[in-house]
Amino acid sequence: MTVNRLIIRHLTFSGPKRENAQLTFDSGLNVIHGASETGKSFLGEAIDFMLGSSKQLRDIPERVGYETIFLGIEESDGTLFTLERATAGGGFRCYEGLHQVRPQDLEAKSLGAKHNRNNQENVSMFLLEKIGLAGKRVRKNARGETNSLSFRNLAHLCLISESDVRKQGSPIETGQYLSRAAELSTFKLLLTGIDDSAVEPEEAQRTKRLSRTAKIEVIDDLIFENRERLAGLTGEDDDENDLLELVQRLNQKLDREKAALDQSEEVYRAFALRRNEARRALEEARERQAEISELLKRFQLLDDHYQSDLVRLEGIRESGALVSALNGQTCPLCGSKPNEQHLDGNCDGNVEAVIQAADAEVGKIKKLRVELADTVSQLSEEAHECDSLAPRLGEQLELAVGELQGINPELNSQRAAYTELLNSRSSVESALRILSTISELEVRRTELEASPETTTLQNEPALDLSLSTLNSFSKVYEEELKSWNLPDADRVYFAQPLRDFVISGKARGARGKGMRALSYAAFTVSLLEFTKRNELSHPGFAVIDTPLLAYREPDGDDDDLTGTDVHRRFYEQLNAMSDRQIIILENVDPPRDIQSGGQCTFFSKNPNSGRYGLLPI
Repeated sequence: MTVNRLIIRHLTFSGPKRENAQLTFDSGLNVIHGASETGKSFLGEAIDFMLGSSKQLRDIPERVGYETIFLGIEESDGTLFTLERATAGGGFRCYEGLHQVRPQDLEAKSLGAKHNRNNQENVSMFLLEKIGLAGKRVRKNARGETNSLSFRNLAHLCLISESDVRKQGSPIETGQYLSRAAELSTFKLLLTGIDDSAVEPEEAQRTKRLSRTAKIEVIDDLIFENRERLAGLTGEDDDENDLLELVQRLNQKLDREKAALDQSEEVYRAFALRRNEARRALEEARERQAEISELLKRFQLLDDHYQSDLVRLEGIRESGALVSALNGQTCPLCGSKPNEQHLDGNCDGNVEAVIQAADAEVGKIKKLRVELADTVSQLSEEAHECDSLAPRLGEQLELAVGELQGINPELNSQRAAYTELLNSRSSVESALRILSTISELEVRRTELEASPETTTLQNEPALDLSLSTLNSFSKVYEEELKSWNLPDADRVYFAQPLRDFVISGKARGARGKGMRALSYAAFTVSLLEFTKRNELSHPGFAVIDTPLLAYREPDGDDDDLTGTDVHRRFYEQLNAMSDRQIIILENVDPPRDIQSGGQCTFFSKNPNSGRYGLLPI
């Protein structure tokens, strides 16, 4: 018998303006190791997302710009296919062959994201068909009702997150109460190849009888939980009349505190207004001072310019007067006599006109200087006023600030007291609501107890696996633990009340988190090995996040394996499983021979050295 299995070949993030971020995988052992915060756990989440998880991808900064993910998968017969999904979620596209970008020459097969046994065009039914589990049914409750098997029923047995690997609960279960029956049924299906299609649900009348007892138990749980919440709010005092009286007193205190607080707030606002006005006036005075100072400097330059013009004009006037006083002489150029010279007609040098123009310009400049002097005088007076006003405004601002600082402690105290009263009233009102809920639950419980029970309950249908099957699997589990040289790894058996395994007389979940992580990883690998030996269906791969916690952060001496060879034996044994795919995400570096000889990828968290992480910065 040949059982088809799946091998993950690549995971690729693609975006229109980003270079593809691709990670490839081989059969057998694959190790992705390196620093924290480089995307190792995000890698596991992305694989889960591409296998139908409805949980949205984490919005990490490195993901910005990537809009599509491609997951390449190979079947055991060599058939290749690629799943495509938007990073925002939604449905899938499926292509034949391996692709890192959307192929233009192939027609895509559309697959829905939600499992639907009546419609084969969804990713869950598509993957189940690949591994020979399509159409299987698993029990969903003790009454024998069944659901169609979804690939999500298998995901927690082959995709192990960092939080799952260290949990105290059973590796068979996710921790959700309502799904316990389905989870055990799925485990049984993998160990035996037999589903629950033949299970007949109980009759409705028996369901009704069972419902009465279940309702009473649920009501008892709710009453207990509400009484615990009530004790946390009121201590031992749970008298409704006392609580009502306390609410009335608190309301009266709140009214008084609110009136006093409103009055203080009004005084505070008045002081704040006074401070703001003083600050604004001081800023305006300082700005005017700076403006006047700049204007006086410019006016001084203008006056200097006027004085320079007056000196120049006076020189012109004196030169003209001297020229006018000279006696007529024979022209040295043409030899004309003084009486034959035409000075006004042939020369622009009309000395008298020049002197008159200079006198007129001097008068104009002197008038401008008088006006400038008046303006400078007015600005100087205003500057003097600003110089005397600024200190007074500064004193007013300091006084206003001091008034605010003086009222702040009292106001803060009043605010804190008012808030405390509000919280107290809220707590008491919550307690009253809880009391009302408890009262209603007790009435309902009394009604249920008073109702007659029609028939004696029959035995529950068995949900547990046969002991022989569990013993066979326990032996494989024990072999795996011993092959890793894990301390105290003898006598492994399944404890049915715990729905978990006991190792060397101690429950697996009762050990430290490091030993829990390793035993969880061993369980996952053992499930791969058991299904292989017995030619049973299984997804064919396992992704395990940080199984070596006992080396990195043990709980204590009993959980610390740093002095053992478990680390080496762990990788050696997994490396020998070439016909299964195991992907380890770990902070601790594997041994050097594993790094050099296996499919290992190192995330450096250094943008200048090697690969930074799953996604580039």
